[in-house]
Amino acid sequence: MYNLKWPLAIASVLLLCGILSAEEIYRDGWIDRNKNGEMDPYENPELSVDERVADLIGRMNMDEKTAQMGTIYGHKRVLKTTHPTEDWKNRVWKDGIGNIDEHANGVREVMDMTGHSEHADLLNLIQRWFIEETRLGIPVDFTNEGIRGLCHTLASNFPSQLGIGATWDRDLVRQIGEITGSEAKALGYTNIYSPILDVVRDPRWGRTIECYGESPYLVGELGKQQTLGLQSQGVASTVKHFAAYSTPHGGRDGRARTDPQVPFRDMHEILLHPFEKVFTEANPKGAMSSYNTYDGVPVTGSGYFLTELLRDTYGFRGYVVSDSGAVSRLHAQHEVASDFEEAIAQAVNAGLNVRTNFKKAEDFVIPLRKVVADGRISEETINSRVADVLRVKFELGLFDEPFVDPDAAPGKIHTEANEATTLRAAREAMVLLKNDGVLPLSLDECGTLLVTGPAADDASPMISRYGPGTSDVTTPLQGIKRFVGDEAKVIHSEGVAYYDETFPGSGILPQPPNKQEQVKLDEAIAAAEQADVIVCVMGDNDDTVGESRSRTDLNLPGHQDLLVQEMVKTGKPVVVVLMIGRAATVNWIQEHANGILVSWHGGEKIGQAVAETLFGENNPGGKLPITFPKTVGQIPLAVPHRNGAWSKQEARHDPNGWGTTRVLGPLYYFGYGLSYTTFEYSDLEISPSKANADTEIKVTCKVTNTGDRDGDAVVQLYVKDVVASVAPYEQVLRGFERVGLSAGESKTVSFTLTPKRDLKMLNRDNEWVVEPGRFEVMVSDCSGDDGVRLRDEIEITP
Repeated sequence: MYNLKWPLAIASVLLLCGILSAEEIYRDGWIDRNKNGEMDPYENPELSVDERVADLIGRMNMDEKTAQMGTIYGHKRVLKTTHPTEDWKNRVWKDGIGNIDEHANGVREVMDMTGHSEHADLLNLIQRWFIEETRLGIPVDFTNEGIRGLCHTLASNFPSQLGIGATWDRDLVRQIGEITGSEAKALGYTNIYSPILDVVRDPRWGRTIECYGESPYLVGELGKQQTLGLQSQGVASTVKHFAAYSTPHGGRDGRARTDPQVPFRDMHEILLHPFEKVFTEANPKGAMSSYNTYDGVPVTGSGYFLTELLRDTYGFRGYVVSDSGAVSRLHAQHEVASDFEEAIAQAVNAGLNVRTNFKKAEDFVIPLRKVVADGRISEETINSRVADVLRVKFELGLFDEPFVDPDAAPGKIHTEANEATTLRAAREAMVLLKNDGVLPLSLDECGTLLVTGPAADDASPMISRYGPGTSDVTTPLQGIKRFVGDEAKVIHSEGVAYYDETFPGSGILPQPPNKQEQVKLDEAIAAAEQADVIVCVMGDNDDTVGESRSRTDLNLPGHQDLLVQEMVKTGKPVVVVLMIGRAATVNWIQEHANGILVSWHGGEKIGQAVAETLFGENNPGGKLPITFPKTVGQIPLAVPHRNGAWSKQEARHDPNGWGTTRVLGPLYYFGYGLSYTTFEYSDLEISPSKANADTEIKVTCKVTNTGDRDGDAVVQLYVKDVVASVAPYEQVLRGFERVGLSAGESKTVSFTLTPKRDLKMLNRDNEWVVEPGRFEVMVSDCSGDDGVRLRDEIEITP
């Protein structure tokens, strides 16, 4: 390096004078980002990340530091152009920027520059601009959504996260994470907002569809695999929404989400469990702070959440990005700050690193600079926040290998192997809720098959705001037609829309169909007369479930129940397929339909998976990731729950309880799901059955496929503290395995309980402890007493 010092210095001067090509800064094994002709410590790949961060921080002025705390929202979201322009040198990002979010990813039908090679080339071009046109050449972090496949044109399209939760398959989720990360990396994205680690406790909440389920253990296990899969591909995983986001009063969404309905102990033991697991075991590089309050304090302005818990307790070393609007809400909604500047001070001092919002970057960065100049945020704090951002960029390799190969991108997006995984996911997500023997259908006996319902031939619910913007979706009608070919006749009539003219008011004041609605219903009734078998595909679309789509009731919206009732009146076999994004109170359907299959929003291959499952080529093995109540009046109704929370009223002589004034029990338990075969559980062994808190405990059992079809069993392990200082939970999930078994085959399933991880609790002093005593161990095929197949106890000694 010494011999090159003067030539490189001269080259640097020539570059700044516009005489030399910018390519001269790209050296063999390093990049001369500050164009001074020398390999400075932050440019040296041989030094540690911490050394490089410290050196770079020391070179940055306050404008450059504060720029690293801002976001440029991508084209057609906020940014007006796809490519760098001369005006970029007049914007705050002339000093650099923290990240660029959702740039040209296909959202809002932005199709320019979203071809795969073109997109990779575009992000390379933008990255090159930040290297060459800013003083220190600090790279940008390209962020994007990815909870059900990458949010980009024609990326691999997986089921909704709730549908993935229904698979109970860690290996599958790891593979989904790897595919999402690989496709993101190929297109130039470096940081993916996934997974969602929120635990659903009220299915009226619109974003139920975007969560893995209601069990903190299930959410944590699957979220861990998604994070590991994503980051194995060289991109960051930014988990969300931290924290206490998923339990708003009444399941309400939008600006009504201010006050979570959960006590402190339950927040830690239920809502925070997945975050603790993923932060401590998978080390995601990003976290998104939620915009709700907890106990009156906004999370984004809370040092307890963003520093004490996240960094000091969980050991988080990445950077925190705000959910959209989370900073401004401190002032505009929660009214804990007198103005936006005070909101900025609260958020940054609490632990926020980067503000994202559907606003210009200047709207945050410029007032941030003023707040720093006023002394309301110290330079030491700014240095700490910026160091977190830079650390992630160094760890991602953006300082050393900032570009991707555009020519390779098409060969990595939506490959045949990836497509096979989307089909596998759709198949494994199928949950069979009822079967009176009509399923699987027989092609020899089908004759004429009517496919009806609003979701029968609708691909739109598979196109998510947080997943692929366009996709070649096979609808259930298309899948059934392709499957049966010439062996049966398939007819179609929509019957009803997803919701009626008076929705959502019809949820509390049902109305008969209007004239136009009745015409469509009559068409389906007429078609049913021609059919031998009827398949009703019902459920939700983007108007009835999703972000800011909370519900007042859980019935199928509109006249969907009425359509099923009319179909049942024909006396023909009726199978209902539920393409839903939350629990549904389908009491009448459960009572009268012949079969019920939940397909969720199953991604691009939903139609093929539905057809294969209806006709028995795919044996449904999914299990419910959420409890289905019989009525919203039972909410909250989720597992785990405290001892006695679901009990009947004070019993005298009536088993339903004195007064018999309320309905008991869920419609379907968490973990419930049928199969076309049967399974038997035996040979439960616990070793040792007596242990201290430091001893690992092995639990094994044998599961046997006792039917005549191959199938998947989901073996579930629950524990219960028999006596505790704080009222214990009933049936806490602490293990599960999805096991494929041929007809007649047996396998031994093993679980490991680590007391300090699996049996810990917050005692009366809010200390994490493992209390000595007896713990019940239950091997089940679903939650609830009726689901328990094997039972024993372990004793934890002092």
